[in-house]
Amino acid sequence: MTIKKSFCISTLFFSLICVTNIKAQTNVGLDFGATYNKLNFIPSNNTLIITSKQGYIINFNIERELNNYFSLEATPGTLQKNYSIKNKKNIYQDTENTYLQLPISIKMGVTIIGRLKIGGSIGGYYAYWIRSTTYGLAPNAFELSSNITGDEYIKIEDIKAGSDFTKKNNRSELGLAAKIEMNYKILNDISCSVKGHYYRSLMDQQKRIMEQQIPRYNETLAVTIGISYLFN
Repeated sequence: MTIKKSFCISTLFFSLICVTNIKAQTNVGLDFGATYNKLNFIPSNNTLIITSKQGYIINFNIERELNNYFSLEATPGTLQKNYSIKNKKNIYQDTENTYLQLPISIKMGVTIIGRLKIGGSIGGYYAYWIRSTTYGLAPNAFELSSNITGDEYIKIEDIKAGSDFTKKNNRSELGLAAKIEMNYKILNDISCSVKGHYYRSLMDQQKRIMEQQIPRYNETLAVTIGISYLFN
């Protein structure tokens, strides 16, 4: 059995446990916020500049409490892992990548003052790349323009293209997940939260099709706010 299949089966099993035991001290909530993704990639062309880009994140949380301090958490959701590539001639590509993602973590939390609680978690995630769109400026080699002196040059045009996910794309992604959070209990069963997330891919964004292929890894930070309900 492959790692990906094992992870999917274990996450499905965990989610079923959480749902079937939803009355046994289980928190269910919704988070949303912004991502900031870095593509760890060293291009062979040293004139290219890779910059991080913002995106969005939406998570549905299922947290099963084990005791007063520890819990297990599954966080299915969707998020963007965006980046930009630019050369010295201002030719650029902004890429928006959207993933479905399922982190599973073990979490520790402690109450510090009254209704205020802080916590942290660590675990792993599986993500599936569902959409990719590229915007930018690119030369059109099939259309020439002339300047005021009559010299011809290649025209620069705006582009917008969606990926058809060719065989070189690795659409599955496994990685590490970590989180810190602060929760405040508004009512006995309702809490609001602020969370900081970190995701680090362990898989190349592209399948290995060449001997000296340079790998690309996503490294994503996210900040979310959310609300949750405690089922006793």
